[in-house]
Amino acid sequence: MTTAFIVFFGRGGPSEIERRLDSIKIAIGAVVLARAREAGFAPLVAVTADAEAKGAFALSGADVVAPRTDPFHFGEELLGLSRARGLERIATIGAGAGALMSTAELTRLREEIDAGEALVLSNNYYSADLVAFTPASALTVIDLPATDNPLPRRLHQQGGLSSRQLDRSAATLLDVDTPADAAVLKRHPACPPELRALDTWESELGDRIDALMRLVTTPERELIVAGRVGAPVWSYLESQTACRVRMLAEERGMQAAGRDTSGEARTALGFLYREIGPQGFFARLGELGDGMLFDTRVLFAHLGWQPNAQERFASDLFRADSLADGELRAFTAAAQAAPFPLLLGGHTLVSGVLWTLVEAAWSGHPEP
Repeated sequence: MTTAFIVFFGRGGPSEIERRLDSIKIAIGAVVLARAREAGFAPLVAVTADAEAKGAFALSGADVVAPRTDPFHFGEELLGLSRARGLERIATIGAGAGALMSTAELTRLREEIDAGEALVLSNNYYSADLVAFTPASALTVIDLPATDNPLPRRLHQQGGLSSRQLDRSAATLLDVDTPADAAVLKRHPACPPELRALDTWESELGDRIDALMRLVTTPERELIVAGRVGAPVWSYLESQTACRVRMLAEERGMQAAGRDTSGEARTALGFLYREIGPQGFFARLGELGDGMLFDTRVLFAHLGWQPNAQERFASDLFRADSLADGELRAFTAAAQAAPFPLLLGGHTLVSGVLWTLVEAAWSGHPEP
């Protein structure tokens, strides 16, 4: 019995930024489904209630089904599909992840699960976007997770499956969640041609990304990376960049522990921001390095800000004028005026995006 491939997609909010980001995720999901078909996965299933996604995923060969849970519950959906279709071997991914995975890489993933007996593979053991496992009956003995992120950990710890994390690369780590994620994806040489034509906020982010790509390949320059940065990213940067790197790694696991909503999250940059304000904050950062990738969600949590997705993405795009008067607008305006190349985003910015940016830079980074 071969391995099933299941893609999940649900829409974000109604704002222009969120709708464009959703269209990009749908396009990625369609590409990944087509490659999974070429890699020998069967059946292909897409779980979504969205009309645009249904059409795109069906064209890629997927059997499209509507979610049965309300509110949506990932674990219950997965268990229901496995029972209804008699699935024993499953690979599951969220639309937006896997854009750079080749057919050959997906084939190797399928072959390992096809040959496995009690195994779970994932792109991130602690916060997964891609999970492949067998047997599906392990779902019946674990606490079914509401989202995909903890699935490999529970299958391993509660279900008794042996676990292996896929080799880290841009292909396995990049999951498009924010505008910057999409804009960096297009610069990678392995970006599928279907995705290169997408509108990814080039006017707002293109020059910033190109400047950072030049920076990481230039000796004696210094890159600041701040946020929920893992040790593998630090090791990768130490060996794969020509520039120096200043790392501020704080609040890993913040969301999983609920520290972002409880008010417990703390960051050294948050204390600095409170002391000297937005303009002084970015002036000080300019003394620490020549460019920066900034997981701003840690700072926001420290400061007690709770912007919605539309507001977070507007800040990521440096659209201060679109934000209501207040602290987030002041932060965004100061970030926009910072005299060094700067990208703002979430956790992916300091993991998969950073990996993708460095790989893309060395493959033919912009000339000075």
